[in-house]
Amino acid sequence: MGASASTPLPALHSFESPTGAKLGEGVPRRLTSAEPPTQSKFGADVNNLYSMFARSAEMYPTNNCFGFRPRATAKAGEEFGPFEWITYQEAHTRMLNLASGVAQLGLAKNATFGMYSANTTAFQIVTIGMMSQGYTCVPVYDTLGENIVQFEVNHADIPIMFVEASKLASVAKVLPQCKTLKYVVSLSPLSDVSDEVRGAFEAAGCNLLDYDSLMTQGSANRVKPSPAGPEDLAFIMYTSGTTGDPKGVCIKHISITIGASYCAGLELLPTDRYLSFLPLAHIFETMVEHAILSVGGSVGFFNGNIKKLQADILSLKPTLFVGVPRVYQRFYEAAFSKIGEKPPPIKALLNKLLSTEIANVRAGKKSICGKILAKLLGKKITGGCVRIMISGAAPLPLHVHEFLVAAIGCHVVQGYGMTENCANATLATLADSRAGHVGPPMPTCEVKLVDVSEMNYTTELNSSGEVCTKGICNFAGYHKNKEETDKILESDGWLHTGDIGRWNPDGTLSIIDRKKNIFKLSQGEYVASEKIEMCVSKSKYVAQPWIYGNSFLPMLVAVVTPDYAELAKAAKEGGWFVEGNAALAAKDEAKKFILDEMIREGKAAKLKTFELPKAVFLEGEINELMQGFSIANDCLTPTFKLKRPQLLKRYQKQVDAMYVGLGEDPSKSK
Repeated sequence: MGASASTPLPALHSFESPTGAKLGEGVPRRLTSAEPPTQSKFGADVNNLYSMFARSAEMYPTNNCFGFRPRATAKAGEEFGPFEWITYQEAHTRMLNLASGVAQLGLAKNATFGMYSANTTAFQIVTIGMMSQGYTCVPVYDTLGENIVQFEVNHADIPIMFVEASKLASVAKVLPQCKTLKYVVSLSPLSDVSDEVRGAFEAAGCNLLDYDSLMTQGSANRVKPSPAGPEDLAFIMYTSGTTGDPKGVCIKHISITIGASYCAGLELLPTDRYLSFLPLAHIFETMVEHAILSVGGSVGFFNGNIKKLQADILSLKPTLFVGVPRVYQRFYEAAFSKIGEKPPPIKALLNKLLSTEIANVRAGKKSICGKILAKLLGKKITGGCVRIMISGAAPLPLHVHEFLVAAIGCHVVQGYGMTENCANATLATLADSRAGHVGPPMPTCEVKLVDVSEMNYTTELNSSGEVCTKGICNFAGYHKNKEETDKILESDGWLHTGDIGRWNPDGTLSIIDRKKNIFKLSQGEYVASEKIEMCVSKSKYVAQPWIYGNSFLPMLVAVVTPDYAELAKAAKEGGWFVEGNAALAAKDEAKKFILDEMIREGKAAKLKTFELPKAVFLEGEINELMQGFSIANDCLTPTFKLKRPQLLKRYQKQVDAMYVGLGEDPSKSK
């Protein structure tokens, strides 16, 4: 979405590269006229993640570095106490002790190590400590099952893995199939490990060690840091694809250090506080944390239970907040829930303040209404100290973006990237809080659009095409998979993302579609499901849409997790409200309402008639994040992308029923 007609566009954000355009492509764009950087902002010597942290430890030795909330003992009724911190100096000492302890094991130079843990202080102590000796980190998503552990250990030839206590039993089950794994280090004392698990490790010939013992050994036998070079691998990050085996994305140290140093250029400060809750096994969280650490800021780790995230937020009072759209949707829902609990006069006042300030946001202005809202709402949602909010991984709904700017009173920006370019593609500027775009190119790269003629996206016709990036932050290739690497990484360094973007007149980029997931309907029409999902999710009533089309049939159907807070309001107004999400989802009125909303948004986006779904099933079983599609039920990847084959398997009965209800025979394709 661009600015409103009455709002002047900001100055042009990006510049055309002097290299010009090739046939079928647009001219590459940069944030500045200068070439993208080849070294970090901190100088040529800061070219690996250990050296970047060591620099901060030297500059800010007494700053709070890592913190967590211990279980409360003194105050009844509270599960966790306030955050407790270790300084940069203490964190650095622990890193070197850990690395020195591991050095006694005699691992090969540049060996890989696995990290199988939720976000904790130990995760970063181990990761950066191991990098002080040149080892390569292979993080494992802590929400994934045993099969992914076995796959990554074997594919990345991992000899040592650091594992949180709750995951030891699952690792023990696959040990016989993990021939390279010689050491597993428990992040908790071995006294907490059951005899059964110990026996499994002994039977498999795998050494079970513990974190504290390695620390003690390392403290007594210190070795000098010997970090990797800038071109060596910092990470092999496995992306859990929507189909097939995960691909190991090889990321160099120089890519992370440059990317993080320029992320820190987003006016991050040594006094900033950041709450870590997005998976550290994902590039988005990794880049943000290393950016914070590069300036001496503080990282507090959440308690591990996403249901209790709000208590962590209010305890830490973060100044920087990074999340995915579903988290910000929760803020939105919590705010309106609090408003709904107020007496009628106060409720009316808050709604009036919100509508006034949202109108100001659309016009690029601020007013006293925003300051009042920040005190009455923002402080109760985020602690009242947030300066910057960043959203990534998926488009942030327009109404949520505008609400955050109005109610929290901070900068709200969206960014775009992927693991293969270190999440360094585009990022909105702090001065531009308009919704609907992901900003201009980051300083670290060039961005160009390549025509996708079969989808009618061309740079000449509509300033659109497949987004491609080039720069030092691009990955080095997929581990042991040249065939897949060659499909998306050209010999001249351009990375094909598979996403469709559109340049806006002000030089910002909007992500509008996806090149993949295109299929034909029975009458020959091409359908891009992700484009339709992006369009219909602009409705505040549609939280998670999945569009499905049977290529032997002429129409689309949909499965949707509604925003139940908003749907309940509409149901009460319409006189068809019932208690309980599942009961509400089953109402014919609810299905018609959601379908009408999707069709309305689709028509507003000028979708063709065959691109509009003809029937919808509403998912009534939701988790604490108000999701029906989740990682736990195998409908989402850990980066919150839809796993379409798994969705079809889960909802096959409902999909078939919708087609039958439309007078079609779904068995034609079976």
